Amino acid sequence: MNTTASSQSKTAMPLGSATLLDAAKAACKRIAPLWPLQNFVAVNPFVGISEIPFLDACDLVGRVAPGGMQMPLEFYAQKLAAGEILDTDLQAAINESRNNLASHWVEGLAGCDVNTLKKALTEKTAAPTENGILTVADAVDCVCGTSWADAVIETMSQFCSEYFDAGQSAWHLPWRALPLFAAWREKAQLNFNAEVLGLRKFRQLVKTLPIDAESAIAFSIKKLGIHEDAAVADYFHRLLMSIRGWAGHVQYRVRENGMYGRADDSLLHLLAIRLVYEAALFEQFQSPALREFWPATSEVIPSDASSVLPKFLWQLAHEKAWQRQLVGKLKAADAKPSMGRPAVQAVFCIDVRSEIFRRSLEAASPEIETVGFAGFFGLPIEYIPFGKHEGASQCPVLLTPKFRIRETLKKATPAALDSAWKRQRLGKRLTYSWNSFKSSAISCFSFVDTMGLTFGAKLFRDAFAPSRQNHMPQQGKGPLLEKSETDSTGIAPDDRVQLALGALRNMGLTKNFARLALLCGHGSETTNNPYASGLDCGACGGHAGDSNARVAAAILNDPAVRMALKGHGIEVPEDTHFLAGLHNTTTDEVTLFDPDDLPATHRKDLASLQSWLGIAVKSTRRERAPLLGLDSSGRNIDQQVFARSLDWAQVRPEWGLAGNAAFIAAPRIRTKAANLGGRVFLHNYDHRSDTTDNTLELIMVAPMVVANWINLQYYASTVNNRVFGSGNKVTHNVVGTIGVCQGNGGDLQTGLPLQSVHDGTKWVHEPLRLHVFIEAPRTRIGAILEKHESVRQLVDNGWLLLFAIEDDGKSYYRCHKAVQWEAVELP
Repeated sequence: MNTTASSQSKTAMPLGSATLLDAAKAACKRIAPLWPLQNFVAVNPFVGISEIPFLDACDLVGRVAPGGMQMPLEFYAQKLAAGEILDTDLQAAINESRNNLASHWVEGLAGCDVNTLKKALTEKTAAPTENGILTVADAVDCVCGTSWADAVIETMSQFCSEYFDAGQSAWHLPWRALPLFAAWREKAQLNFNAEVLGLRKFRQLVKTLPIDAESAIAFSIKKLGIHEDAAVADYFHRLLMSIRGWAGHVQYRVRENGMYGRADDSLLHLLAIRLVYEAALFEQFQSPALREFWPATSEVIPSDASSVLPKFLWQLAHEKAWQRQLVGKLKAADAKPSMGRPAVQAVFCIDVRSEIFRRSLEAASPEIETVGFAGFFGLPIEYIPFGKHEGASQCPVLLTPKFRIRETLKKATPAALDSAWKRQRLGKRLTYSWNSFKSSAISCFSFVDTMGLTFGAKLFRDAFAPSRQNHMPQQGKGPLLEKSETDSTGIAPDDRVQLALGALRNMGLTKNFARLALLCGHGSETTNNPYASGLDCGACGGHAGDSNARVAAAILNDPAVRMALKGHGIEVPEDTHFLAGLHNTTTDEVTLFDPDDLPATHRKDLASLQSWLGIAVKSTRRERAPLLGLDSSGRNIDQQVFARSLDWAQVRPEWGLAGNAAFIAAPRIRTKAANLGGRVFLHNYDHRSDTTDNTLELIMVAPMVVANWINLQYYASTVNNRVFGSGNKVTHNVVGTIGVCQGNGGDLQTGLPLQSVHDGTKWVHEPLRLHVFIEAPRTRIGAILEKHESVRQLVDNGWLLLFAIEDDGKSYYRCHKAVQWEAVELP
């Protein structure tokens, strides 16, 4: 975009339509999807730019998103003062950067040493917002002291909430059947809002617009007078980031359609709408004064190494410090291998919250063996609750469901089923009518007047005298799976065998089975929390994992499946029984499903398991209590924890995955004796049993990538909560079933609330890139990287830090770009 005095000496060429469209599509690809509230999952906010190195991304994001994607140096000054970052960590960061960064960054390291980095902590640098690309709306606000940037986003958000409404609104937009841009164009020709705000002749401009989005982009660019420049894609990116919440939701819809082979260019339509407002503002407010602020070209906004590089070096030093501590713990861990047959094998999700519970459960008895595996238990299913016709995907968002499981009444007669269905339909009709009355334009105010005190009483009761009734399934109850004459899942026999085979092999559970094997999914229990699904199981698509655990247990208890497994070299003893459970991560209670189905011979085994679980629950609560601000020595710790889950005013009933920093795929013996503080994803893996590397490949392309997404969402919500998080959850308002906004309007919020990463005085989550440790030969890990380009990009570009563990834990190696390994100095 060459229009400033310093750059107009060049001969500017008009931007061709093909080049323009390519730039627009490139900008659209940079936007991360935002999942709706009902299945909100952690997503890497930088997934669209993972093909460029992490440091280059810091530079790019600093120009297109106010505040950038790096922590302020004050954060690292505190770490230095607390002795958490040492001089040796700073020197290691400098050395690594000189050896691995691109040449244009290495030039900025000339003369850099430990003292230089320490001096940078006290020097003032330009704020990222001062160096960012401005939109026309931003520039007009700078010149005129107006608030057009907010007004444009408010107007577009209002339209998007109407267009994408999922059925909550009683009054529907009449043009929802049209493509996004066409629907907006129809409404904008009739809507006076822009002109009332002061944008003259806006409806007249809209009437002259082409009817398709691509032509409208070209139309707006021509009015803006933008010429071909490397920064045009960055400018488009900046426009989409100005309405990043709705852009993320549209990207989610584009992604979902793409997974099923349906083309969708709605994000391009959203960009076209945003550009029309830019063109209208420019046409009305263009002046020499405006030209001083806009457009901002790549020449006016160069890479700012003086600001980006020091922050990166301090972040790298912080990561070196964490790496030093973690490797030290792993090296010092000296667990004895278990001998003989365990009494219980308990399989938990790799979620970091399971690390504390697993450690507590193992401490309850040496007869317990725990296993870490993705919480969907290898079952890509869609689960349909009783009374509903559509279900939800109970698998990672990187996968699509292959099997449909429908909940029904267990051992029910046709008459009982029909009666239950009628009650369910009646309840849904009453609920719909009641909600319609509450939200109706005619009755909503009278509803508040007449019913407000009733709801106030409920709030008081839940806050000060919580009932034990809650939405989490109680012991012995839960979803009841559809049954046929041959099995309890509805999945074809051959598929059941393959699912069982894959699950057992990939979790490393192929021999020495215990009499009782617990498959324990997890879910969270909260009240008045729009982001509740974000605390559920990410491997289950943002839902609790109870249905997956029950289906997996049913399959593995199937005699026909067990007989078929023998042909694959896996013999499950006749006295081994699989039991499903659910770990409530808010209260740390564990629900066991269908215990009455256990044979009488296993009653003592069940009693022992329940006793050990009770010990683990109390131990886990005591360990988590200080971080929740609770008295771990108090007698009423159980009641305090339970009350948090039902308190309407509780802004952080649990900490979720805050603090996550590492992913370890290794035999449990490597981590069993180490207290990892609930900060590590733990996946069981024994490379000696994985002769084909199929399990290694699956770990690296699925759970490792999901953990990386989670890590980067927490990272982004910490370094720049205003842009990549969702701010103060106390002021959230729900927009349909889509997302939340701050206050009474504006853009959708994209990430985690501030309360999920900050306790009010300090950051609880530390923004560290995910450290991945895999116990396997480097050659085998390298072969997987060479096979999967998208995974190799994460390593080559520094979006995660990959390590290999060899020689039974005695040797550690760091993987750098192009699968080059470097020995790690052990503490």
